[in-house]
Amino acid sequence: MKANKISNEILYDTLNDLSEEQRLVLNIIQEYLNKNRTFNKIEIIPFLNAKIAKKKKNISYNGICEILKSLVENNIIVEGSKLIKSNIFSNLNRKKIYEFITKNPGIHFNKLVKSLNISVFSVEWHLNILLKFNLIRKVKIENFDAYFDSKLPSKNDEILHIISREKCKKIIQYIKQNNEGYSKNYLSKELEIHSNTISKYIEKLEEFGLLLKKELSNMTLYFLNEGYFSHLSCEIKTLQ
Repeated sequence: MKANKISNEILYDTLNDLSEEQRLVLNIIQEYLNKNRTFNKIEIIPFLNAKIAKKKKNISYNGICEILKSLVENNIIVEGSKLIKSNIFSNLNRKKIYEFITKNPGIHFNKLVKSLNISVFSVEWHLNILLKFNLIRKVKIENFDAYFDSKLPSKNDEILHIISREKCKKIIQYIKQNNEGYSKNYLSKELEIHSNTISKYIEKLEEFGLLLKKELSNMTLYFLNEGYFSHLSCEIKTLQ
């Protein structure tokens, strides 16, 4: 799935998975929210009850409560918000932020702001909405707030965050171009990255299985674990 189609797919899935009764209630909630009110589960029930009675639909009070509960539990509506999941991407900046995260899993907040050229306040606001609707998740990794598509398995969070960093990307790309094996010192000089930084990233990549090493008599050479790297890349692309 291409990134610019992700949001449309989410909206289709949201509506397609609903029962006829859930769709009816959701449409009435949308009508309610069009009056610039935020969603409140308690306050909206009389409004729903009256509208459903006018439509002569056989949904009891308890039935309305159960439908509301299911919509909240599935993050289709969120307490205190005027949005519903089917119109979450009506804001283009919010859509841009979400699609950037899906293409760059593990991206941290400052990099997100810099890459998209959107104000800090706006990014914070839209991230909060995406988090409320469970479209993304936020994970604290080494003092960074890293963001991921909520559909990605969390077991890869730390490694995806590490390889999202620019210097780590440079190391991977350099080794990938000609996977003959390189020492830390060689990579440090060629990439003009401090030796301590090179060591830090290589140790992390080796720990996660992305790099393999070969011990020689006078040095240690590092190689990309192409099989695992391809597997990880494919796992991400299936959601794009």
